[in-house]
Amino acid sequence: MGQKQSTLKKSGYKIEKESESHAVVTKDGEKFFIRKIQISTNAELITQLETLKTTSHPHVMSIENSFKDEDQNIYYLVTEYCQGGSLAEKIKLKRGPEQEFEVLSWIVEICMALRFLHEKDLLHKNLMPQNIFFTEFGTLCLSGFGETQANDTNASTAGDEAISYLAPEVFTQATYETKSDIWSVGCILYELCTQQLAFSADTTVNLIPKIICGPYPSLEGQWSPEFCDLLSDIWTSDPDSRPAACEILGHPITLRCLYKKSKTTVDHLQTQLGKLTSVADSLERVHQGATIGSLTGGVIGAMGGITSLVGLALAPFTLGASLVVTGVGVGVGVAGGLTAGASNITNMVNQSSDRKAVEGIIKEFDEKISAVPLWLQEISSSLQTIGRCNEGDIPDDEKSNQANWARFGTRVGRGLGGITELFRLVRVANIGKIAAQASRAVRVAEVATGVLSGLFVAADIFFIALDAKEIHHIRQTQEDGTTSSEIMTFVQSIRRAATELQDVLDEFKVVISDVPFLEDERELEWEHME
Repeated sequence: MGQKQSTLKKSGYKIEKESESHAVVTKDGEKFFIRKIQISTNAELITQLETLKTTSHPHVMSIENSFKDEDQNIYYLVTEYCQGGSLAEKIKLKRGPEQEFEVLSWIVEICMALRFLHEKDLLHKNLMPQNIFFTEFGTLCLSGFGETQANDTNASTAGDEAISYLAPEVFTQATYETKSDIWSVGCILYELCTQQLAFSADTTVNLIPKIICGPYPSLEGQWSPEFCDLLSDIWTSDPDSRPAACEILGHPITLRCLYKKSKTTVDHLQTQLGKLTSVADSLERVHQGATIGSLTGGVIGAMGGITSLVGLALAPFTLGASLVVTGVGVGVGVAGGLTAGASNITNMVNQSSDRKAVEGIIKEFDEKISAVPLWLQEISSSLQTIGRCNEGDIPDDEKSNQANWARFGTRVGRGLGGITELFRLVRVANIGKIAAQASRAVRVAEVATGVLSGLFVAADIFFIALDAKEIHHIRQTQEDGTTSSEIMTFVQSIRRAATELQDVLDEFKVVISDVPFLEDERELEWEHME
């Protein structure tokens, strides 16, 4: 174990917790999660993980780094550390029909992640609550890819609990495919609703027949019929008849969920943007107050005026460093007054902005502004597919799969008065307009990522580098109207970013406004339950 630890340390990671297969580490003040994978027995898995490194998805845990220790035969996979805990911890909380939207929201995010993986010809193979995590801001992320070899039915590597999530064909045909991941989604959905494993037994020998032969459990009547139908649809023993991730996402109940998720998240981001703007307003008042007070008397409480403070570093903005006076000839007699003056300005800034709060808003924006356009695009994609089914417009490369398209159209028609009614609603919608706007929303969100990165850097500079020279710069304004004030520079950065972020939110709202037909009585009932 000592050698393994030294490998991580040589790479700059400080170990907080470690086991034979995992480690929680920190580097440069950030926390990460590391998986240790045997190279010799997981060559295919490592190749897939390397593929994932080059891609990103809001609901797939991002891979930050990877490296190998050939001598120890270990591949280290470094991923983000999700502070929100695992889905296994959420399952312990009892839920009723009033939390149906919450459960469905998580299932939708899981299916979006699976669709992303399956389109890249990747399988999860170990989909269970312990491998699903939440970020600090509640976004669900899949992890644990291939950690258990799903074809290993003797449980030598998995254990009974992992086997409980495996699909029938894994045992009957010794195969694992995309639909096998979907079966696991049903197991997770059931467990979220009941706090019980869908399939359990005292031994593996007794457990496997239950999965193969059934009967499969169902949800009680307290859940909506559509919700119960979704589970029974997933738990189809024949994988060919089981829905794919895209079919689940095209189900009316999940479309409405995506609509509500998009709408409520945009509303929340609008509120957060207001908070960020209020920080700029408060800091501007600090600047004005300091200027009006001429930074003398009660504001600074020190002799010698502004020039006496040049070079005095404010401790809170230098990560706890001591106050330092350099090259300004400040005598011992005024040192106490200088410290008091610095503290006064520090308090004024601290009262107007909280570093963690500001950085939290920026991080949350960055995270959710990437997720919302994908949700909107998913709605658009499903509507286009349903529309093509209605018109009989099956793509040439899918004509050999016509039966599946017909099944898709039949399946998604459940719960809205039948397929005819759903197609009527689709015809009412301007699908082409929604698709164009959803695509634009994705492009605009990509630009916003750069805006947020710039704002985060600006915040970092402001909170770390701000020092007593600010007191001098506060009174200086260039002839062209620009300012040397660190406070006003940051204020201007916030205002520029807020304008651009508002444009992004407005783009999202335009798409959302074109799909109100998804807001039916069930969606309104979800809102009432909250």
